[in-house]
Amino acid sequence: MIKLLNCKRDFLPSQPLLIVDRECYKEIKPISSDIALFYQFKTNRHSTKSLSIVPDGCFDVLFCCNPAAPSAIVWTSPLKHSKHDQPNFYLNCEYFGVRFLPEQNFMKLNYSMKEILNKQIPLCDAVSIDERIIEVIAAATSFEERIRLFKKHMTVPRVSARYDQNIINFTLHEIYSSKRQLNMKRLSEQSGYSDRYLRKKFEEYIGFSPKQFSQIVKFQSAMKKILLSEDFVLLEVVHENDYYDQSHLIKKFKKYTNLTPYQFKELYETKIRNKIMSHSVR
Repeated sequence: MIKLLNCKRDFLPSQPLLIVDRECYKEIKPISSDIALFYQFKTNRHSTKSLSIVPDGCFDVLFCCNPAAPSAIVWTSPLKHSKHDQPNFYLNCEYFGVRFLPEQNFMKLNYSMKEILNKQIPLCDAVSIDERIIEVIAAATSFEERIRLFKKHMTVPRVSARYDQNIINFTLHEIYSSKRQLNMKRLSEQSGYSDRYLRKKFEEYIGFSPKQFSQIVKFQSAMKKILLSEDFVLLEVVHENDYYDQSHLIKKFKKYTNLTPYQFKELYETKIRNKIMSHSVR
């Protein structure tokens, strides 16, 4: 029998290119089992066409805070690197985002995650809410006020976790606690459910298969190690994140970023330098 589990929060997904590409970017990481991040940014003439997104296994709610045309969408993690085109990115406009952890039990969606994976859905279609809430959040004058309003208006009464949710939490717990090496046969034996049933439920709630999500968790961990290290050693990243060898890591990195680890780090650092230089010129 599956025990009731709360997923240990040791998976903190990141979108580094979103951070360095946007003006006036700010974020707050709440102490929550549902929300990974509140963030806000402003568009300029260089950043009004798309978001460069790497897989993170999460879904975001993104509010366009244009006073004349406020809107909000739900966009979900891709399985490989993608550029999310957003036709309503207005110039010099603030955008407020909320990134939900995979195990969230905060927001009840009207779709399964598999149905909306790598898509953008209007918030009012994805969640049953009063459309005026979008206008209220967009009209707020500060990042902190938008966070407060989101919590006030978007929180739903928490109910006891359904058995399906416990299956998902059990699977996530195994992924997080087993150094990202997922053994579906062992998982099936421990849970008492078939591989096929576990995959079906996991895809319904998370969008990915357990194996796909496990690979994303590994990638996110490796990416952080590479970006935070001044002079990383690729072989150390391989060993710390349980890749077979360097070529395996490079192959996955190309899938998730279209770049090798070294190219991705160089791009990231170049964008940071350019951002610092542009600010110093002003």
